[in-house]
Amino acid sequence: MKKKLVLKPFVLPTIYITLLVSLMILATSMLYKDKPSEEVKEFAPVDIFDETIPVINSEEVYILNPFLGENVVETVGYYNYQSDEESQEKAIIQYDNTYLQNTGITYSSEKEFDVIAIMDGKVSKIYDNDVTGKVLEITHDNNIISVYQMINNPTVKEGDTISAGSVLGQASTSKLYQTGFNLHFEIIKDGATINPKSILGKNIKEI
Repeated sequence: MKKKLVLKPFVLPTIYITLLVSLMILATSMLYKDKPSEEVKEFAPVDIFDETIPVINSEEVYILNPFLGENVVETVGYYNYQSDEESQEKAIIQYDNTYLQNTGITYSSEKEFDVIAIMDGKVSKIYDNDVTGKVLEITHDNNIISVYQMINNPTVKEGDTISAGSVLGQASTSKLYQTGFNLHFEIIKDGATINPKSILGKNIKEI
């Protein structure tokens, strides 16, 4: 007579638990398998070369004033033919019984101050003028030349490539002004003098 196989009491619950766990795992895997693909897109890598993604410009270049010093003031402005009569009178320079229309801006101070380059460029000319003393010319991009007159102790020479803010020398005295230290500054664009205020302080991309 064959002996019957009898399961011990604790074996049946163990089988049920094992089956239940297996069913839970299967259900979980099926659940994630059937989820919409849109949810996965959140984890998709970003293409750093995608041109549609805005890039922040970390550097904005502005045109500097041509001097360093807290007590430097504008004493003679640029002569504008279209300005009012009062403004034109303030832009007249008197020299040797002659009245001259100022083609730039004159800056003055009771103390000597540094003269600096308004932006990157190349020193194209250095020469002496009988009235305004030492003159420096710097050629820049966009067909612009900056002119610095009444310079003492120039720190650059013709042919030097310089950066914005580089010290060119110090303000000096001249036959035009008998007191204080002065800088006569001009801007030449496309071969003609323009009001320096039309570009000073502006973003270089705007000129």
